[in-house]
Amino acid sequence: MNYPDGRRYEGEYKDNKRDGYGIMTLQDGGMFEDGSRYEGEFKNDEPNGQGVFTSPDGQHYQGGFKDGKLNGKGIMNYPDGRRYEGEYKDNKRDGYGIMTYQDGGFYQEGSRYEGEWKNDKRDGQGVMTYLDDGRRLEGEFKEGAFIGG
Repeated sequence: MNYPDGRRYEGEYKDNKRDGYGIMTLQDGGMFEDGSRYEGEFKNDEPNGQGVFTSPDGQHYQGGFKDGKLNGKGIMNYPDGRRYEGEYKDNKRDGYGIMTYQDGGFYQEGSRYEGEWKNDKRDGQGVMTYLDDGRRLEGEFKEGAFIGG
């Protein structure tokens, strides 16, 4: 089905709502970025359950959705080479997860953080390991910053 705003949906319906397996492509910058694609489970007209989201800039997520947002366990590959594998809540990293930094920027290639996240930031018990010198920060993180071991 093609929508007036440029969205395109192919899949199952129930009571005139997207429900079951389907593919949604968005051209309007609405639910996701322009030209993004979601393939997976729908319930009550929203992505719910397991699915795959891809964006034109190379962002790729595979995992859980609830009410159209990233929720539950998933894997996100970012265009700059970072990879996050862990828990999400309302589109944000939240719970236990592992982030590997491979962009050669602020963190050297292969550096990684393993531990707790809250509101998209390192928060709680965790370990940050730096590849360049083997240094490890192990202990408590708060709003992205290391506060002590």
